[in-house]
Amino acid sequence: MTQTRLTLAALLSLALAPCLAMAQGENSTQAPKPPSQAYELTVTVKESEAGKALVDKTYTLIVITDDSNGYEHLRDGDRVSYKNEKGEILTDNIGTNVDVNHATQQGDKLILELKVSNTSLGAKADSESRPQEHDWIVSIKAVLIPGKPAVVYSTTDTVAAHKVEIQATAKLLGLK
Repeated sequence: MTQTRLTLAALLSLALAPCLAMAQGENSTQAPKPPSQAYELTVTVKESEAGKALVDKTYTLIVITDDSNGYEHLRDGDRVSYKNEKGEILTDNIGTNVDVNHATQQGDKLILELKVSNTSLGAKADSESRPQEHDWIVSIKAVLIPGKPAVVYSTTDTVAAHKVEIQATAKLLGLK
């Protein structure tokens, strides 16, 4: 009976040896995970219509790389009241949202998911009881070199003379 147990143990060891060797090999070839870094992220949102600035705002957030809870968000806005055709008073939310997710560092670059949305008031048409609203949402993956401003999104609608530009700058913060 003891001999049977030894034989089974030996066979089991032989069967598992390649799996254990492969697992050890995978662990030894993985590069060490870089330490988390803190960055000051500055996001500038510019929106214009026919050359007139509708939005020109700058937001600053602290972003930490490889943070499992690394979802940063900022909400900036107002509630605007207006009367509809029936004379009822209604409200709309007007403003900007900035969301940052999955910030990682690769070499000297900061890579992150950036989502910016905005609702702004445009020109008021004569036949309308309220101004036009411009709503847009941009979701991008940005690659930033610390200290260098980068235009991460830009679009122009030549028919409506509507332009949106988003600029981002990352600054590495020295934490000790």
